[in-house]
Amino acid sequence: MRSDPGPVAAPGLHTGRVPLCILLLFAPALLAAQQRAPHGVTITGRVTVAATAEPVPNALVALEAGAPATRTDSVGRYQLVGVPPGPQVLIVRSIGFAPTRVPLTVGTEGTITRDVSLARSALTLQRVTVTAEPTGRARGELGTASVIDRDAIANQSATSLAGVLELTPGVAVAPPGLDGVQQFSIRTAPIPTGGPASPLGPGAADLASFGTAIIMDGVPLSNNANLQSAGPRAELVLPSSAGGGIDLRRIPASTLERVEVIRGIPSARWGDLTQGAVIVDTRAGEVAPELVARYDPATVEASFVGGHAMAGGLQALSGTFDIARTRASPLRDDRASRVDAHVAHRWSSAPVTGAADAALPWVLDSRADFSQLYADNPEEPNVLPGYANASHDRSLRLNERLSGPGPRGTHFALTGALDVTQQRGFTQSLMTRGAQPFTDRLTSGRAIGHFIGGQYLADVKIDGTPWLLYSRAELTAAPRRFGFDHHLTAGGELRREWNAGAGFQYDVEFPPQSFFNGVAGFDRPRRYDAAPPVPTSGWYLDDRLLRIFPHNVSLEVQGGLRADVLHRGRWWLSKSRDAVLEPRLTAQLSPRPWLRLRGGIGNTAKLPSLGALSPPPEYYDVVNVNWYTSDPVERLAVLTTFLRNPTNADLGWSVSHQREAGVEVDVGHTGGVISVVAYRNTVMGGAGFASIPDVITREHYALSDSTIGTGQPPTIVEPATSVDTLPIIINRPSNDLTLLTRGVEMTAFFPEVTAIRTQLAVQGSWARSWFSVADIQFSQSQIDGIQLQSNIARIPYWQGFERFGERSLVTWRVIHHQPRLGLVITAVVQQDLKQVSRDIGATDTLAFVGYLTRDGQLVPVPPGDRTLPQYADIRRARVGLLPQPAAAPGDWLLSLQVAKTLPGDGRLSLYAFNVLNRVGQYERAGSTARLYPSVRFGLEVTLPGGAFAEMLR
Repeated sequence: MRSDPGPVAAPGLHTGRVPLCILLLFAPALLAAQQRAPHGVTITGRVTVAATAEPVPNALVALEAGAPATRTDSVGRYQLVGVPPGPQVLIVRSIGFAPTRVPLTVGTEGTITRDVSLARSALTLQRVTVTAEPTGRARGELGTASVIDRDAIANQSATSLAGVLELTPGVAVAPPGLDGVQQFSIRTAPIPTGGPASPLGPGAADLASFGTAIIMDGVPLSNNANLQSAGPRAELVLPSSAGGGIDLRRIPASTLERVEVIRGIPSARWGDLTQGAVIVDTRAGEVAPELVARYDPATVEASFVGGHAMAGGLQALSGTFDIARTRASPLRDDRASRVDAHVAHRWSSAPVTGAADAALPWVLDSRADFSQLYADNPEEPNVLPGYANASHDRSLRLNERLSGPGPRGTHFALTGALDVTQQRGFTQSLMTRGAQPFTDRLTSGRAIGHFIGGQYLADVKIDGTPWLLYSRAELTAAPRRFGFDHHLTAGGELRREWNAGAGFQYDVEFPPQSFFNGVAGFDRPRRYDAAPPVPTSGWYLDDRLLRIFPHNVSLEVQGGLRADVLHRGRWWLSKSRDAVLEPRLTAQLSPRPWLRLRGGIGNTAKLPSLGALSPPPEYYDVVNVNWYTSDPVERLAVLTTFLRNPTNADLGWSVSHQREAGVEVDVGHTGGVISVVAYRNTVMGGAGFASIPDVITREHYALSDSTIGTGQPPTIVEPATSVDTLPIIINRPSNDLTLLTRGVEMTAFFPEVTAIRTQLAVQGSWARSWFSVADIQFSQSQIDGIQLQSNIARIPYWQGFERFGERSLVTWRVIHHQPRLGLVITAVVQQDLKQVSRDIGATDTLAFVGYLTRDGQLVPVPPGDRTLPQYADIRRARVGLLPQPAAAPGDWLLSLQVAKTLPGDGRLSLYAFNVLNRVGQYERAGSTARLYPSVRFGLEVTLPGGAFAEMLR
């Protein structure tokens, strides 16, 4: 743990043994938890076929939020016992039928009778979901969440997970496709920044997406070991999600069964995040086979899914296959393609019965995922001669989860996963520079160099292989203590991440840096496998309590404590490098079944990337001799190379302090709800770059035999005639970034107007973000000046900078449904009410806080003295910031989708994105850019297995 905890360390945490002590303290409570009698409401009813009213035996009936679950008997009857109060969603599944979801509000006692009808196609059901379920509940979570079920996913016309996440508040809609890197962040105003390769490190958007956890089938996907970034000194960067979040193009929408977006405070089970979590369940088990094909002028996609039950329902084998291709523009040859395959097997020791005294069965889930994503942006000689890039990523993910009864009525689960990705790419560009002395030395010392210059092709190859090894052990119990129903969970997880690739490779003589001032030398190629692995461990205890009071009043509280440890060595037995405690608390009070008041407060933490923990060395090439003649054989260049290691041994976890409060009100009896949530999130200690001043020496030498025309270079005379000093700036990773966001989210899902079979859903989001850098900063052009010009005695420095962003976004969805016709028409109107960003103090000439001398000394200047005449040479506005705000005036777009059943229970969907081709304008630095993508028309066809077989005949 670092000696100076600053804003990111938890007070009172002194050793990595604290989490183990916490688990030992609560272990007796877990082991003493006996299997208790069910407490709550009972739901009964019959499941029948919608068209014939025939019973559906052996249908699975469960709460979408988790247990309890049961199956129908031979006449379609079911009974769920111990259903907790509040908003619930009943989900009913049977092979060959569309899953049916029944939202209902459960009281504190009694019995509810609810019959359910199943149909072959979801479009013919009485209720169809096309947006996130506002009354749905994330499993095991009490914080604010959006739940997106399979029906909504199928109606979204999404190519990847990014398109599905458009159903959550504050997310802009986009046409389906694989056009570019797709990332996702929760509750952050978009602030344009330089990206992960800027000298400041990741900007606000990258920091937010990097802190949003993507958890698939109970295992986190990680971008920590992605090193596809050239660092703060390179000019040529491969388009990548390095330094940011997971590229969501690798997750097809067709493989998704359910998505939970935890926008509030996640439970203590989830770690390595600062901006919420996205919990993804892929399709598995008994699934009716279907083929889905999509076409529009930019994107072509086909996917197949199917699953078969075996051994009397105790086993199931399922698989999905997806292939997609997008051409970004008809005017360019940029293209991206994806191939994804997913296989899942489930074994259970006993069927689900729903009996109150039934023992929990042993369940073994095995999953294998393969994904290949290829993006190619070839050279366009008429636009950017020489510029091109491509990336080819292949990933394999294996996941095993074993769960079953634990000691004394507890439930045990063990998860293990291995994730490996091959990242192969290149990027190139034509660069031009004047004739300059050059050395390719890889160690410190003096060397004879040579001259390079003119135009050249910088060609960089990137070879990375990130690995993630993950395991989790968890024990849960459901005791009843002090009048509260508990759901107590204790667990621990181990992660190890590393990159085994050959790295960032290029011909040193033609580097991806045209900038060279004689001191700031070229970066050198770097092997990724030279960076040591990063092992972390996490331990948590989480308890969700429910208390039912008289008069239908209920109280739910979810409290937890998590401890995360970053280890110093290569494995988990090594000492702690940094550790953090994360208390979390969320409560919900329901004074009436239709009214819920929610609030939460807590901390979460995020690990720095492997690139920040193990940065490459920085090279500085000082020119001692620069003898340049017209005859190349007479030229002489002597340079001294200095190496600096920018590794920061104190770099550790960043911490997010989160607060939220909201109210949720049910409207009518058909699932209508209105929800308003206010929040404040502060991410402190994000990994950026600190500008560390240092000094190096430069030796000057006299020359002998320097007559021009001899055909020989001159000879240097030892020793040096003089020595001077030059200031340099080391870019050292540091916990110096802060992202503060305040905002309000609103979700309204109104009851259906039965006369016209139409519903209205509205989502609104307002967010204000402040992104700041704490460490001192310099102007690169002024650093160049003091290094090259001996008459410059000093340059100013500033205390970080701050950038502000604000956005207001409202999305209206009008859903018209005709179940008898199997028809659903959805109109989406998205309004950008406000979008603006600006740099605070960008034009303030008195914002400097001191100056840097030629011998590397920092001299502060008191604020009252900065107007004095002796500081006129450093009293100037900063270079590289936005002098004027960048803004997008209010605008809107309209998208339409029509879904219709086909013979054989198939489905045809026609969609039109931005049907009126609204352009919008984003104004920045005196220029404008298009805010909305162009209009796009397309269609999607779904053919069930039977219809597909008939077509093949």
